[in-house]
Amino acid sequence: MISLNELSKQLSEPSKPFDSWQPSHCGELPIVINDQGEWFYDGSKITRLPMVKLFASVLCKEGAHFYLKTPIEKVTITVEDAPFIIVDWFLKQTNEGEALCCIDNLARQWIVCQQQPLRVKNYKGAKVPYLILPFGCSARISRSVFYQWAEKAESDELGYFIQSAGEVFYLS
Repeated sequence: MISLNELSKQLSEPSKPFDSWQPSHCGELPIVINDQGEWFYDGSKITRLPMVKLFASVLCKEGAHFYLKTPIEKVTITVEDAPFIIVDWFLKQTNEGEALCCIDNLARQWIVCQQQPLRVKNYKGAKVPYLILPFGCSARISRSVFYQWAEKAESDELGYFIQSAGEVFYLS
């Protein structure tokens, strides 16, 4: 059986050393990530997935703003809601218990765990769970994934929840 730490290393991409990068702010790019996780440059949709993945690999949020950050420059972009959407999921057995693994709209995989918890936020008038990702980013849980989780959810006096990696995460 695999440990949660080993599973996390298998699923995630190598992390950028954002904390050690201290570039100057170089302005703003006309890049918008809409509320469906689609990327646009100057009004035109970016359709090349490798290009979107490259941009996503240097995306971070500092304070209230999102940036594309490299060792030598940092530019502001616009994010309408969460930059990513969780579109699928699967369960994986680990030494620490069953882990809920999420797949985002860029085919990257994340574990719901203490380091990447679910948080419920308001989205278009409804309470919706978001997966909190590294570097200030997040991924909104899609409606179809939410309904699948709701079918397996348990409840207590605080509401409906799912369990992952030995932790409890509320859906509402």
